[in-house]
Amino acid sequence: MDSYPELFNDVFGPVMQPGSSSHTAAPCRLGHLAGDLLGEPAAHIRVLLDKKGSFAGTFGIMAEDRAMVAGVLGLLPDDARLFRAFELAKEAGVEVAFEFTELTESAHPNAMKFVLTGQSGNTVCLVGNSTGGGMVETVMVDDFPLQTKGDTFLLLLFDRRSALGPEPLRGLSSELHELVEASEIRLEGRGVLYVFRLAVEPDRNELRATIGDGSPDVGVALLNPVLPVITRPDRKPQLFNTMTGWREIAEERGKPLWETAVRYEMDASGWPRERVIDYMRGLVRLMHRQTRAAYEEDLPIPRSPFKPDFPFLWARHAASEQRLSEGIVAQTIKWAYGAGAGIPGVETVPGPMGGGGGYIYAALSAVKEARGLSDHDLLRGLFVAGGVGAIAFSRTEPTGERIGCTGESGVCGAMAAAGIVEMVGGTAQQAEDAASLSLQAAIGMPCDPIPGGLGQPCRSRILAVTCMAHVFADLALAGHGAVLLLHEAIDVADAVGRSLPAELLCTSKGGACATPTAQRCAEAYRSWYEASRPEDRPPGNLI
Repeated sequence: MDSYPELFNDVFGPVMQPGSSSHTAAPCRLGHLAGDLLGEPAAHIRVLLDKKGSFAGTFGIMAEDRAMVAGVLGLLPDDARLFRAFELAKEAGVEVAFEFTELTESAHPNAMKFVLTGQSGNTVCLVGNSTGGGMVETVMVDDFPLQTKGDTFLLLLFDRRSALGPEPLRGLSSELHELVEASEIRLEGRGVLYVFRLAVEPDRNELRATIGDGSPDVGVALLNPVLPVITRPDRKPQLFNTMTGWREIAEERGKPLWETAVRYEMDASGWPRERVIDYMRGLVRLMHRQTRAAYEEDLPIPRSPFKPDFPFLWARHAASEQRLSEGIVAQTIKWAYGAGAGIPGVETVPGPMGGGGGYIYAALSAVKEARGLSDHDLLRGLFVAGGVGAIAFSRTEPTGERIGCTGESGVCGAMAAAGIVEMVGGTAQQAEDAASLSLQAAIGMPCDPIPGGLGQPCRSRILAVTCMAHVFADLALAGHGAVLLLHEAIDVADAVGRSLPAELLCTSKGGACATPTAQRCAEAYRSWYEASRPEDRPPGNLI
């Protein structure tokens, strides 16, 4: 099966509650897969994390702990109950423990290991990685190496002593509907794991009839998809993985750039055109609310000693005579602050960072308002932005833990710049130039969030790329060529980012975090965090 990123799993989404896509949404999804593997209510949740990984420096800041527990309890990242995960676990009598140790099963900085014990006493283990934008990959299930990203129904048969003969398995394969792929994994002394990836949920009665009652040596687990777009057996090959190829295909087919992006998603998802467009319209409604709720709805904005009400501060300043920014810039700042308000219950669209979709929407909607553009113009811009994001996910892991903030803020800025060019009627070449110019300006950014540091320096960077998106769009429209093709700029960003030391990749150990002021902020945050009860901590991203 040709596996490649698409718009609604990898780029714009999946939809989540406020937080980090890699540190909130992804841990929740892996916890959900672990809970499915257990197949019964948990009695004990134990999560092991690498003491040198990214979670060690940020743990609790981005609701990582609550997200992991919420997933095991059966919640997905868009469920506002995520922030009450500890309360829900306590009510259900579930014991929870976290341990920082050395993880040998995965070298990924965002690796985590779930060891779950059910109420029956059964214990399972799942190791997985957060790979950016809320996406995940499993590494191991109950000692068997298995890679999946939660985009299919995953039927697992653990045949410890080869109790299943060939006939039942052949019968099972023939009876399973929408079978994407079947494989087996053999381990010396551990038996065989049969893996069936399906586009539709299998009938459990049929399973029992085909497999029989089995034996204590045969275990059956069904892991449900944790992504909105399910991979189908007839998935078409990836339409493009460079913007140059995208432009050429659009020209050959006589279609605009945005329509070619729609076709890309149709090929990836198997959805008809109208469903693809309607889904993006649904995301537009969510992103609109994400950017406006702090100003237009009477909702409490989470605060802590380390996170003020930024939208209020900006609104007060914008009404004063001291305000310097005007027009598109001022509106972009306003909507960007709204996008990052982190209000529980106000769903967030990632892209690729936790609030990324909202930040991109902030830039595009500010241009829409200033130029009097239509909703259709905005939709076109978002599809082009999504195509840029799909290319980035094809060529790198756009996450702070792999290539620094370039992978998050930088890619968001490139997506927004290209989308703006599309909205105002620029050419496909100008859209590529705008994206490349924007990304080139962000290459080499570290990821060094300061615990207790008012969201710095992350907030500075995302505001910078968001507010500059229209500038790079203007440069491209004026004829300023980017020199580097977009995929070359992405490859450079990947190479530079991967050369950064681990201290600069979301571990909160180097860069800005190494300064004396940041050290004091982190100590104050840790003291407050450890002294507070989980239920007393404000929901959402604590920075």
